[in-house]
Amino acid sequence: MIRMSVVVPVYNTARHLERCLGALRGQDYPADEYEILAVDNNSTDESTAILARATGVRVLRERKQGSYAARNRAVREARGSLLAFTDSDCIPDRGWLRAIEAAMADPRVQVVLGLRRPSLDHGVVKLLGDYEAKKDELVISSATPEVYYGFTNNMGLRRTTFDRYGPFVERDRGSDTIFVRRVVDGEGCGAAAFCPAARIEHAELDGIASYYRKMFTYGRSRRLYGHIMNTRPLTASERLTALRRCVADGRYRWSEECLLVGALAGGMLAWTLGSLSSTWNPPAEE
Repeated sequence: MIRMSVVVPVYNTARHLERCLGALRGQDYPADEYEILAVDNNSTDESTAILARATGVRVLRERKQGSYAARNRAVREARGSLLAFTDSDCIPDRGWLRAIEAAMADPRVQVVLGLRRPSLDHGVVKLLGDYEAKKDELVISSATPEVYYGFTNNMGLRRTTFDRYGPFVERDRGSDTIFVRRVVDGEGCGAAAFCPAARIEHAELDGIASYYRKMFTYGRSRRLYGHIMNTRPLTASERLTALRRCVADGRYRWSEECLLVGALAGGMLAWTLGSLSSTWNPPAEE
């Protein structure tokens, strides 16, 4: 009877974990038609204790370190025909599962990628969140497979799709993009859909410094998985298109537009430094 399996890897996120689990238990979805699988991935903080007392959650453990190993472990135990992925520092909206399921009503859609909002949703961080959402929409409606990427903090897919194109490559970063690209290469660009109604709050994104850290990580990750999957970053023209649409939809004042452009320039610098760092100090497993 299980329709949807929700997968949450957990590693030292006690600060946000109870909010995440509460949001998942409170979904506007029949309680007997979905399950929550939380995978403790060797946490050393209070996360393990929080999971031990959690109700309505199937708690698993994965000793191999890495969020993708934890996700693969959960999928092996999952009973749903649809899979929904989020992270333990993310808080899904009440209608999150409903939105994923609605997007899957189109039989062509194999993977759904939802809307991610920062925890601090005002000021320059809100502007950056607006831009990133517009960029996600632009990429995941593109006819160019090489620009597609994925993010398992807000992703839904069919179990049959995972069985065909999975499991996730068990590496530190980037396996969500590798997986989405496998699906798009195999099924066409229409197999992936952006669904703004499937919304989560990313609690970790609580300031511009955390945004720059993410950009550094994404730049480094893309360079390190390049030998597995060939991707290309957006061109300046494509980024400008996303910016223009973001400004038009948000009806920004001139001052807000300038603030966003300056923040994005900093983000591009962080991304470039992350990319360069992969050659300066590559990890041993690469």
